[in-house]
Formats: sequence, structure tokens, C-alpha cells
Amino acid sequence: MNTNVKNLERTVICKKDEMQPGDRKVIQVRRLSILVVRKEDEFYAVRNACPHQGAEFEKGVLRGAARPTTEFKEICYEKPGGFIYCPWHHWSFDVETGCSMHDPENTKIKTFDVKIEDGEVVVYA
Repeated sequence: MNTNVKNLERTVICKKDEMQPGDRKVIQVRRLSILVVRKEDEFYAVRNACPHQGAEFEKGVLRGAARPTTEFKEICYEKPGGFIYCPWHHWSFDVETGCSMHDPENTKIKTFDVKIEDGEVVVYA
């Protein structure tokens, strides 16, 4: 997300090495719940509420997106660890872009800037 971080609240989450790939943490910035996830060596932050009915993404699964293949009974996963799934109805969203896997143009979740500053994971919201 390319926003001007000067006008946003800076929140230190943890030291970079305190979160491993696949880990997640929930933070509160003002009255907003934000889910921070680590995918490989990158960190992402999204609003911790599904736009469908408000389920908390922190209780959902973080994994890749299954795509059909030409082989019988074979599942191919795209972007391992890159989609957060709603725990209630399994709506899925790309943690990098906030776009829904099934309707990326019309259904999105809010994303926030995450930076590594002096070895700390910092969210700007």
C-alpha cells in the first residue's frame, strides 16, 4: 500500500524475529482491530473483520489459494500463506492487496502499511 505514512499513527508490533512465517498478531489502533501476518520474509496488515458479516480474521486460516489443475485429484496452491480465510463462511482475501479471491474488483478489505524499522515491525494506520 503506498500511502503517506506521515499522517498515520505509528504502532510498533514486535521485533522482526519474534514473528515466524505464518504467525499473526492482532493489534488495536484507536478503535480499529488490525491483523498483522508474516508471510515468508514479508509482513502485511489488514483490517481484522470480514466485510461479509464481521468475523474476525484472526480466527481464520492463513494459507494459499487452491486453483484447479488439469490433473485428476491434484490441487495446486497459489501464493502459499498469502490468503486469509474467514472462519465463518470461508471468504478469502489476499493479505498483500486486500482483494477477494472470488471478486477482486468489488470486494476488498482494508490494508495498512507495514515497515521494518530498526529491526522492529511497525504498522501505520
